[in-house]
Amino acid sequence: MTRNPQERRTPEQIRASNRRIGLVMFAIAAIFFASVIINQAWFS
Repeated sequence: MTRNPQERRTPEQIRASNRRIGLVMFAIAAIFFASVIINQAWFS
């Protein structure tokens, strides 16, 4: 899969992509830690 050098992403698009990836990773981490806390409270 080669990228076309004419189709360079603008810094604005890169920032939006980074923000989206960051939000997804934060949501995954939040769900993980919430499930750990709930399991500790529920099964202890």
